[in-house]
Amino acid sequence: MAKPRPIPDKGPNLPLDFEEVYEAWFHEVSRWARAFGGLDADLDDLTQEVFLVVRRKLDQFDGRNLPGFLYRIAQKTVSDYRRRAWFRRFWSGRRPPLELVPDGGADPSARVERREAQQLLVKIVSKLSPVRQRAFILYEIEGYTGEEIAELEGVPVNTVYTRLHHARRDFFAAVAELASKEVRP
Repeated sequence: MAKPRPIPDKGPNLPLDFEEVYEAWFHEVSRWARAFGGLDADLDDLTQEVFLVVRRKLDQFDGRNLPGFLYRIAQKTVSDYRRRAWFRRFWSGRRPPLELVPDGGADPSARVERREAQQLLVKIVSKLSPVRQRAFILYEIEGYTGEEIAELEGVPVNTVYTRLHHARRDFFAAVAELASKEVRP
């Protein structure tokens, strides 16, 4: 995992520079937003929303644990986004569009297969509990270590690995269930 470039320490009483925080952490915050359930099509907007909150609150930040500060804001921002999206779908009676990730110049059948695989992955992962879902996505998809996830989540490392163990078990059980349904006539 690529680490954000370090932000120079300006002393305990001097505020952090927003532009430096934004530049150094935008990519990581975007990855967290995806792990929290943000749709790929909305990741840039969600990340921008996170940094709007960061800009507002940065002068109140005590300077300790910047990644944790950003992580919690991202978590709350995406949670609000998902709740708003749920209400919009509920009141409109529509389902959200499924994500399409650009895949270069692959032929149409390969794009269809990739889209179907992505839809299946999203469907299975969405059935996991939120804490297991975050652990699974951050570890398996985003490439964070268990120690990094523990620091971000503010939980012991063993808790992260327990969540990951259960998430994997549930994931593979769902895959096996789907496979058994496809085999039956």
